[in-house]
Amino acid sequence: MWAMRLLFLGFVLSLGVLAPVRAIDAPKTCSSKQFVCKDQVTCISKGWCCDGEKDCPDGSDEAPDICHHSHGSQCPPNEFDCRGTDVCIHLSKLCDGVPDCSDGRDEGAHCRELRPNCTTHGCQYKCAVTAAGPKCYCKNGYEVAEYGKMCKDFNECAVYGTCSQNCTNLDGSYTCTCVEGYLSQPDNRSCKAKNVPVERPPLLLIANSQSIQATHLSGLLPFSVPTKQTTAMDFIYAEETVCWIHMGDGPGNKQLKCAKISNAKLFTDVRVVNISLSLHHVEQMAIDWLTGNFYFVDDMDDRIFVCSKDGSTCVTLLDQELYNPKAIALDPTMGKVFFTDYGQIPKVERCDMDGQNRTKLVDSKIVFPHGITLDLVSRLVYWADAYLDYIEVVDYEGRNRHTIIQGLLIEHLYGLTVFENYLYATNSDNANMQPKTSVIRVNRFNRSDFHVVTRVDKGGALHVYHQRRQPPVRSHACAPDQHEKPGGCSDMCLLGNSHKTRTCRCRSGFSLGSDGKSCKKPDHELFLVYGKGRPGIIRGMDLNAKVPDEYMIPIENLMNPRALDFHAETEFIYFADATNYLIGRQKIDGTRRETIIKQGIHTVEGVAVDWMGKNLYWTDDGPKKTINVARLEKSSQTRKTLIEGGMTHPRAIVVDPQNGWMYWTDWEEEPTGTNRGSIKRAWMDGTNPGVFLTGKTVLWPNGLTLDIPQGILYWVDAYYDRIEMVFINTTERKTVYDGPELAHAFGLSHYKNFLFWNEYRGGEIYKVNRDTKNVTLLRVERPPIYEIRTYDAQQQQGSNKCRVNNGGCSSLCLAIPNDRTCHCPDDQILEPYNNTCHANPSYQPPPQCQPGEFACENSRCIQERWKCDGDNDCLDNSDESPDLCHQHTCPSDRFKCDNNRCIPLRWVCDGDNDCGNNEDESNTTCSARTCPPNQFACASGRCIPQSWTCDLDDDCGDRSDEPASCAYPTCFPLTQFTCNNGRCININWRCDNDNDCGDNNHSDETHANCTNQATRPPGGCHTDEFQCRMDGLCIPMRWRCDGDTDCMDLSDEKNCEGVTHMCDPGAKFGCKDSARCISKTWVCDGDSDCEDNSDEENCEPLGCTALHHVVCANNDTICLPPEKLCNNVNDCPDGSDEELCDLCLLSGCSHNCSIAPGEGIMCLCPVGMEVGPDNKTCQIQSFCAKHLKCSQRCIQDKFNVKCACYEGWALDTDKESCYST
Repeated sequence: MWAMRLLFLGFVLSLGVLAPVRAIDAPKTCSSKQFVCKDQVTCISKGWCCDGEKDCPDGSDEAPDICHHSHGSQCPPNEFDCRGTDVCIHLSKLCDGVPDCSDGRDEGAHCRELRPNCTTHGCQYKCAVTAAGPKCYCKNGYEVAEYGKMCKDFNECAVYGTCSQNCTNLDGSYTCTCVEGYLSQPDNRSCKAKNVPVERPPLLLIANSQSIQATHLSGLLPFSVPTKQTTAMDFIYAEETVCWIHMGDGPGNKQLKCAKISNAKLFTDVRVVNISLSLHHVEQMAIDWLTGNFYFVDDMDDRIFVCSKDGSTCVTLLDQELYNPKAIALDPTMGKVFFTDYGQIPKVERCDMDGQNRTKLVDSKIVFPHGITLDLVSRLVYWADAYLDYIEVVDYEGRNRHTIIQGLLIEHLYGLTVFENYLYATNSDNANMQPKTSVIRVNRFNRSDFHVVTRVDKGGALHVYHQRRQPPVRSHACAPDQHEKPGGCSDMCLLGNSHKTRTCRCRSGFSLGSDGKSCKKPDHELFLVYGKGRPGIIRGMDLNAKVPDEYMIPIENLMNPRALDFHAETEFIYFADATNYLIGRQKIDGTRRETIIKQGIHTVEGVAVDWMGKNLYWTDDGPKKTINVARLEKSSQTRKTLIEGGMTHPRAIVVDPQNGWMYWTDWEEEPTGTNRGSIKRAWMDGTNPGVFLTGKTVLWPNGLTLDIPQGILYWVDAYYDRIEMVFINTTERKTVYDGPELAHAFGLSHYKNFLFWNEYRGGEIYKVNRDTKNVTLLRVERPPIYEIRTYDAQQQQGSNKCRVNNGGCSSLCLAIPNDRTCHCPDDQILEPYNNTCHANPSYQPPPQCQPGEFACENSRCIQERWKCDGDNDCLDNSDESPDLCHQHTCPSDRFKCDNNRCIPLRWVCDGDNDCGNNEDESNTTCSARTCPPNQFACASGRCIPQSWTCDLDDDCGDRSDEPASCAYPTCFPLTQFTCNNGRCININWRCDNDNDCGDNNHSDETHANCTNQATRPPGGCHTDEFQCRMDGLCIPMRWRCDGDTDCMDLSDEKNCEGVTHMCDPGAKFGCKDSARCISKTWVCDGDSDCEDNSDEENCEPLGCTALHHVVCANNDTICLPPEKLCNNVNDCPDGSDEELCDLCLLSGCSHNCSIAPGEGIMCLCPVGMEVGPDNKTCQIQSFCAKHLKCSQRCIQDKFNVKCACYEGWALDTDKESCYST
């Protein structure tokens, strides 16, 4: 426990845990949340009192006078605590003449002096003599009652792990039983699951980067199915089906795939389940095995959503107060969903299967809860914390919390599952570019029973495939009715708070009928329409009431729909998705989803529909700063740039086709000097542009709306937080509203005398009465929230000269005051004496990219040589499209993979999957390959160095390099050690903590005479080592009392009061006033990791050193990670981490962007890339220069790195080291 507390010191502010004072000059007074020890010097957290651990130097926090209902000891009833150790001895052993405690405190002069007191103490059973006086104890199965003399039954069933399933307490005893489907074991406490059918053994399903593996629980791999970058996976046992999320070929093109597990022997019938919502950011999933519904966790959009069995209907289950949801587990028999969240307040939560009755189970002493799994029989919730490196358990109500295992053995846990007595977990090591994952098994009732089952590449979810992991029920509320509708529901049936209750839900845009089953389509002609991100969606809502009903079929699967408008005549909503670089449309009934412009747009901030001329106008805040127009139909063929340049940041735009004017906002970044934002206007053909309005209260004019009949233009300024209006004909200005609800308004719309605006960072949608100033909150969405419009056909009335027959123009008819002009797209010219357009032979489209670069369809630019190389460098896969790459060839010294990747010929059949699809290592490829003279040809076709043959390593994978004819040398006893597998190694390599033998039992590290082996008999550690009590592990003495739990039983962090020692000078920093050692990287990082703050003293104001972290504008001791920026929470005292959040759209970053508080923006790159000299463009990292793992030569081919050796040397089997030939 003390070790766990030390780990929490870096998180005291966020978790509200107060660290104990261990310094000599501790404060004399304690806070209201602390307990003052009897020494009147030491303060500890009140939560540490009466927890069985003595945290005060004098032990006063565990004194009987304050711990009335505490055992005061972690020992079982009738046993004695040998203080300072984990040893408990039976009270009958006290004063028996044999010292059983290491300090002999169970024996001594008190045995003779105090023995007479026992005869008069009045114990019901027996009395033991302790140094503190007589102590009564009872026979087995009983414990001392409240007043310390009489005996009462001890409830063994209240102790975790007494029985693996059912426990019945008896007077003085207990019995364990098993539920249906399990068999009781000889130990009378364990239960073994029955196989159904008998010949089908349990399998461990493991998702990894290349496949779904099905292994036996022993680790033997019987079969697998290929996948791509899969972390999420679950199964339905009753249907013999496993489903997983597969990374497709396109950008973010994740698919849900399912396959049959035929007779638990192979995967067959792989199929795709089409999900109506995007799976782009889904990392984990779970299947309700009773209904077949899929539950998904989206940790980017911070929501949990559920889809029907066929994927046609998806609804959001939870999206409030979720900040980084990670793992999910279901118990449909009890109607419960369990999930973890490691955002602002890390927690384990529970809700009903329909999202109701949300309950926090754990929200303290928890940091990064990843994996979660359920014991369905005992109703226990297990979770793994990837930061604190522990697995803990509570019951379904959040009670009886217990630590299963903690320490280095379970670092970075990800997936977690339970079966019988064992927990299984994927244990990832992210230190390398291609991390390996250990699949571990630990007995949940005996942590010393620990085993590594197997190792896989980038392991994710894992499950035990067995019928008892998904017990059936006789019937449930979502069973199909006579019309084959689940639960009688039109769209989707979700179980409620048990399998006997249900809730019907409707697909997006539809509302539930009065019968609670049917779904009705929206039918509205007047409503608000708005766009939002995370998830990207456009919705319709009521103008007046705070109701959740949908007023149109939402436009889903967007990223950031910042701009939108409508065309009432055709019922289209037009929108711009800034992240996807497109302008699209969809009808309010959900039909006709189309992308109308994809090429040549950069940062579209505003769109406006000209309903008379049937044109679409938009602003582009890209490098050229433009106002553009195109026809509503055939938009990509009719686009024209009307105005270019002369603007800072054009954003919102509105049009007045009746009078021939258009208006747009142009915002400035900072209120310095003469910088002013403005509202500009021009005729609708782009002529006669100018500033219509500016002033001291105009800097960030965001929203814009035009009341044409009244001749009033409204705008909202996000810097000065006010809504203003101006009469177009008189330019008279008025302030409409500047109340406290305005914080960072984005969109603005109107209806009669009401104005509607939304808050970009808060997600609120407000209505204000222009005359009375009364404000109404209509809705709160998860931010960010963007443009808002009033869908009102009456606002799109009137006529002009373009209304009939397109004004006689063949292409663009653009209104001007009292007239119209005909125009052509940019690549065409107008005939001199008529209104017809024809091609302009001299037109040259402006270059999108620089020479030597490839122009992606999403407007990104990448290096030309990255085109058709098998990697999605554009992020929309346009550099790898089949039309572009079908004739792609590789140089003669390279091998072409099916995915167009080119790899060096020498990498073919070398045992590494360089193509990414294993094509370069397939039997077809390798069987036709001729190996070079200095290499051995495996039967599989693989080529390996001749020196790797007959070395007792299966380098070929088929053992053809280790035939029976191999003559293995006899090891020379004076200089070599003989491994169990027959290999000879240097005798000096024995006992050096490296498995040089390469065998499974590490024979060079576990030899009987090995005094350096990790685990040794009691007393076998060196003088500079400490021995863990539970397993005998030897660790460096400097690791004791250093604040890190290195022993699985925490014994290295017990009894640390007064311990002084030197920290490892190469890697650790020693806190001044305590025994704690912390990582040197934690020094001067802005976080107080030492109790005395000594790690943050005398620090130079160097800012942040962690990658991509930034400091606050007014406090350079606060260092924020990227996820803390622009997250709608003021993490900096001055709020500078939430300012300038719009600037990333203007950054010119080739990939990712973040803000630097008080400074501006910074460009970020994905894994494997780094920012180039221009601080904007990402380029491939030079891993050979920065990651020196090769002993001689390093060869890099884009992201792939391999080691090689000089002439006269050969590559060793670790593929990094070289040895002389």
